[in-house]
Amino acid sequence: MPVPARSVAVADDGEASPSLLATLGPDVTLCILCAAALAVVGRLFGAHYVLRLSTMLLPGLVAPGILVVHALRGRFRDEALATLRDWMPLVFVAVVFDNLENYTGLVRATTIDATLHRIDLALFGVEPTVWMRHLYAPLVTDWMASCYAIFLITPMFLAIVVSLRGRRGDFREMALAVMLQMWIAFFIFICLPAGPPRYFAPLHDGPFTTPLPSFFGFNDALQARWDTYSPLLVRASFPSLHCAYATLTLVYAWRFGDAVFPRWRRAFFFVVLPLELSLYVSTVYLRHHWIPDIAAGIVLSLFVCRAAPLLRARWPEMNRRPVTRGVVRDRTAGGTQG
Repeated sequence: MPVPARSVAVADDGEASPSLLATLGPDVTLCILCAAALAVVGRLFGAHYVLRLSTMLLPGLVAPGILVVHALRGRFRDEALATLRDWMPLVFVAVVFDNLENYTGLVRATTIDATLHRIDLALFGVEPTVWMRHLYAPLVTDWMASCYAIFLITPMFLAIVVSLRGRRGDFREMALAVMLQMWIAFFIFICLPAGPPRYFAPLHDGPFTTPLPSFFGFNDALQARWDTYSPLLVRASFPSLHCAYATLTLVYAWRFGDAVFPRWRRAFFFVVLPLELSLYVSTVYLRHHWIPDIAAGIVLSLFVCRAAPLLRARWPEMNRRPVTRGVVRDRTAGGTQG
């Protein structure tokens, strides 16, 4: 006997127009809300905006590079707008970071360095960045400096590969995690400005007068460049974005690493694992961060790596159709009945 057809109600007037939230997506919505909040803070506390564009160069140059790859593949027309739309929020966040200097110190004029130093001493009985001198060695310093310097390169590499693989949903989730992380950190920087231990006067003028040993001079060269371009040199240590990015890289290397090595799903994770673990240590070895900075950066990253997939799963979909009465579809035969 024939199987009775099951019928469900569907829309009789085609796809509904996507909602505003669906059109914007969680990433653009986040940028709009946080930029508006930042503007309000600036207005209330009298911040002035000076445009700088150094940090945005990395995501700003990657997007055109991906478009070139799509053009070489003959897919430029299909992928151009989607690529630009997906990368532009990252470029915008980088521009905001470049210009955040005039906002830090508005809510709280003094840094919390002394408090962070006291927490370190209470936890360990000694300042960890000072204790690390027992481990100093020229090649170790060069290794630590190299791992510290690539904090943004490893997640950016993974994001580029995911994007080029056509996994747009995965890319947008990872980008959303990055943006959540950055925006939350921005507001913490404004409310709780903190500098690195190497600029804390009792340490800078005391035990840190002895320079770090280096064989190739990597640390001095990289540090000089970072100090030149960093817009938040002594106000953006808590939480540690280096440790946050290291954690985010490990989480998404575990989840999306098959984009890099399709046949070995976890291979990329184990490639970056020693680099990211070394990055954690380097933040103390190179005198960049207090222990509370590191803990806060890791907690922040774990939070956004949990929040991003939840937002992805629950955000309104652009192609979701409303259910209406009067028209039913035969799931067995694929026809419609009035």
